Amino acid sequence: MTKPLQGIRVLDLTRLLPGGVATLMLADLGAEIIKIEAPGGGDYARWMPPLIDEQGAYFGATNRGKQSVILNLKDERGQAVLQRMAASADVLIESNRPGVLDRLNVGYDTLKAINPRLVFCALSGWGATGPYAQRSGHDLNYISEAGLLGEMNSPQPFGGQVADLGGAYSAVAGICAALFGRERTGEGAFLDISLFEAALPFMTISWVEAISAGDHIRGRLSGKMACYNVYTTSDGQSVTLAALEPKFWTNFCTAINRPDLIEGYEKPERQRYLLAELEQIFALKTAAEWAAQLEPADCCFSRVMRPSEALNHPQIETRRSLEWTWSEMPVIHSPIRSGDLPELAPVPGYGEHTRSVLLSFGYTEAEIDELTAQGVVQA
Repeated sequence: MTKPLQGIRVLDLTRLLPGGVATLMLADLGAEIIKIEAPGGGDYARWMPPLIDEQGAYFGATNRGKQSVILNLKDERGQAVLQRMAASADVLIESNRPGVLDRLNVGYDTLKAINPRLVFCALSGWGATGPYAQRSGHDLNYISEAGLLGEMNSPQPFGGQVADLGGAYSAVAGICAALFGRERTGEGAFLDISLFEAALPFMTISWVEAISAGDHIRGRLSGKMACYNVYTTSDGQSVTLAALEPKFWTNFCTAINRPDLIEGYEKPERQRYLLAELEQIFALKTAAEWAAQLEPADCCFSRVMRPSEALNHPQIETRRSLEWTWSEMPVIHSPIRSGDLPELAPVPGYGEHTRSVLLSFGYTEAEIDELTAQGVVQA
């Protein structure tokens, strides 16, 4: 079956998680991903522990099905190679701080003059403009500044990377939209994707509440309401209840034989009482016992799974959301489903495809040998 992005060639100059996930999803949709890596180690994730078969597990989880080319962009001859590759590429995605590629003569304006159809995606921490544009940062910084941590009862690092992966999804959406727009206009586009801004939509409800809640409860989705919270069971496990709507709350109260709790469950003045009641109620049984009682009640109840438990989740197993590679590494399939799931392609070795990729761009064996001898590429 033909994939939606089959025939689309992507030059991937990113490192670490956001760009890796973005181009992984593009690969699953059929795009050809050529990962451009610097001499001296390439993508940092390649060597970050934990290691599996002497390669970073994080890198392996996010870079299957790509091709690796080692190219020295600090050398003018390496810049010329990338310019030649960009001339026939469809997409270039990079994750440097704003202005870095401009200084290397491979920024958007330079490449647009060579290939007006190129979709250029700049994936950065804070975006290309503004007072924070040149700041360093990681996911924890972005979600802190966006207000996500401040919305929690007890601010702490999240169990997942909200801004990083939100940025990856934003990049994929922007690239696909730009490719669609190019079909109508014939012109590419510059995409300025900020990881910080990718975290902001997660604050939508919190900001609406802060501005317009009035006498209603603020923080209804962050631990201020009894009907939407985390509780501890008798065996020390954690469970969640997300019975926001009246029907789910009624189902829950009926299942625990507490109809007296139904009325007024959203009133701010009742939350202290309801929270105390539910804490005592959930402490009466084990997590497994509560699951047996509440899962059939259709009340938005769940057990809190540890990562090792989630690996064997029946929904994941049935939909093959996660599969195991030849090296016993878990691989997460893209949540964007289009036809059959892609075959699990291997993770590229560092610079494994330098020669074959350059040949596909019209370089001769002699030219590649010369570039290799000059230290411009490693083949």
